[in-house]
Amino acid sequence: MIDLQKLADQKGIARTYFDATNRLITLSDESRITALEILGYPINDEKALKARLDKEAKEPYKNVLDNVQVINDEDRNQVYFRVPQAFSDDENATVAFAIDLEDGRTVSMTVPLQEIEIARIDTVDGTTYDTYRYFLVTKLPLGYHHLSCVVKSKTKTLKSIRMSLISTPSKMYMPEEIANGKKVWGVSSQLYAVRSRTNWGIGDFGDLKTLLLGVGKCGGHFVGLNPMHAGYPAIPDEFVVSPYSPSSRNWLNIIYIAVPLVPEYQQCKEAQDLVNSRAFQQQLRTLRDKEFVDYRGVIQAKLQVLRTVFNNVNVADKRTTRGNKFLNFVEKGGENLINFATFDALQQDYYNRGVDANTWEKFDKEHQDVNSPFVKQWREEHEADVMFYCYLQFLASEQLDNAYKAAKDAGMLIGTYRDLAVGVAKQSCDVWSDVNNVFSPMGSVGAPPDPLGPLGQSWGLSPMTPNALKACGYEPMIQMYRSNMKSCGAMRIDHAAGLFRLWMTKVGEPASKGAYVHYDMHDLIGIIALESHRNKCLVICEDLGTIPVELTKALKHCKALSYKIFFDETADDGGYIAPKDYTSQAMSALTTHDMPTLIGWWDCKDLKMGIELGIYTQQEADNLSAKRQVAKQRILDSLHGLGSIADTYTRNAAESVMNEELATALQVHMCGGSCSLFSSQVEDWIGVETPVNIPGTNTEYPNWRRKLTADLEDIFVNERVLNMTKKMTEARG
Repeated sequence: MIDLQKLADQKGIARTYFDATNRLITLSDESRITALEILGYPINDEKALKARLDKEAKEPYKNVLDNVQVINDEDRNQVYFRVPQAFSDDENATVAFAIDLEDGRTVSMTVPLQEIEIARIDTVDGTTYDTYRYFLVTKLPLGYHHLSCVVKSKTKTLKSIRMSLISTPSKMYMPEEIANGKKVWGVSSQLYAVRSRTNWGIGDFGDLKTLLLGVGKCGGHFVGLNPMHAGYPAIPDEFVVSPYSPSSRNWLNIIYIAVPLVPEYQQCKEAQDLVNSRAFQQQLRTLRDKEFVDYRGVIQAKLQVLRTVFNNVNVADKRTTRGNKFLNFVEKGGENLINFATFDALQQDYYNRGVDANTWEKFDKEHQDVNSPFVKQWREEHEADVMFYCYLQFLASEQLDNAYKAAKDAGMLIGTYRDLAVGVAKQSCDVWSDVNNVFSPMGSVGAPPDPLGPLGQSWGLSPMTPNALKACGYEPMIQMYRSNMKSCGAMRIDHAAGLFRLWMTKVGEPASKGAYVHYDMHDLIGIIALESHRNKCLVICEDLGTIPVELTKALKHCKALSYKIFFDETADDGGYIAPKDYTSQAMSALTTHDMPTLIGWWDCKDLKMGIELGIYTQQEADNLSAKRQVAKQRILDSLHGLGSIADTYTRNAAESVMNEELATALQVHMCGGSCSLFSSQVEDWIGVETPVNIPGTNTEYPNWRRKLTADLEDIFVNERVLNMTKKMTEARG
């Protein structure tokens, strides 16, 4: 009888964890067994489980080398290989190593086997194996290399597989000025929420360029954005728009393309005539004037015009520089881009035929496997449709890059900073096109119960399984990190706890029945560090909530920036910690996209809204309101005590209002702190009252759709904004 609890230990499933209140929680046996099932183990079939485990036990010994090894510049330069003991018994046996470096060079060396240290001895299926630890003489350059070896005795020769050998730095990239103590501020913004007099009802990459340059002129050095991962352009559901539940984390959301800035649009009379028509102009005015983003209306308008462009302009003309640039983009995107474009085109085809294909699971069976010959045939028959979606990615990538370059040219240290979502939805393209079989279709990522969510959280995101990631040399993670460090000076990792462990529940089961599954933190941090240096991209880790001490130490050691939210930073006596006492290795902020705006918090508008939406009972809201009044008083005490606000402003929280003076004082209070970065919010500059997202709601509130209350053209001539940002810049200096 297989001991499932011991098996869970072996597969990295936690027995205990410390919760948000620092209580030691013991996971139930049932939860841990379910986690095994999520990882793909047939727990209800003893025979099948035994066969699976026997295969796993033997698998490493079929190969001399593992599939992947990550070595950082603080590790000892050691690699492991294993051979049957018969080789060890031959005193003349040798091992020849060959390292194929990323730059095309090959480093070779041959060593007597007896000169290498034996680290472990195992007997598997009747054969005894020696595992050797070899210290590479060559100092590896940073990068993605491959190691192979040939072990020879008098009578036998054993050849290894070609192992992925990843050499990484131990520290994340940091701009020199910030490393030397410069403190900067920037702004966080939901790009879709940006209003302008020229966009098509949603903030776009043209607006991003304007926003970046406006912030730069005010003294800021970055604009942090919501995840810009690819969405679902074919799906008409207005509630499938969360940037944290994307279709792919490797590609961009094409809804952000600024159509008038597309070079081919400027050459296409047919598209221009369509846009300039009275009906289309009225449609654009309607989309701009709406209080909430009409995702369906916007994407339909943009796709109509861009398809007109594509149909009338030879975007892949090899005779032109522009055409070759596009073709090079497609070639570089490779299989991943083609699969992604196929998914979008295929899903649109189903909707065109009247099929509500809101997930690939509703595709015909022959289209549910990306490697199916039927998918290949469909792609060939619809080549123009597939290339159209490749073209849209080309445009989005180009416009994002143009905005970033404009910011850097204007002297911004960071420019754009991008947000990396913690996962993708089960119905996503990334799961459909999972050629490495890393996603678990049975699992959902979330969070355990805590005071703010007593039932826990299940986010509907499919987890990647740790063993499968190693088996494919972390290729999906490498591609994802690389993609999200393009065209930006910083990347924020949402729910950075996932670098160490993820809370997994079985699809359809309560989040409270989940368990923590561990990942190889050493390897993941190393790969992120390598990509951060290659892309000159600073890394910010959202380390809020239930964060294990092991991860906290590792992130501090590797120089990733922590994330400090003012309202969470309280002392034991309930007072607010002075921002100057925060760690410098962090980005601080007053609020986030999951919190009320400043005015919403101060006036308890979130609590009133919570009652209306059924989140709080009247009694719960009253209790929270009473605590809020105490918190407001402690905040005022801190502002006055540290000289962040004028003595003329009331010291009595009951008399206070969130006006320009108090809002500015809070920004200045944070800018005077020690964190390297401070992130403000556009909403708090212009007094927006309603939140962008209310956690725990879906249809009850228009999450991810609320727009700003002022046009972009008006924000940077607003005296309140200019006064506030001037004082912020002075405080940072």
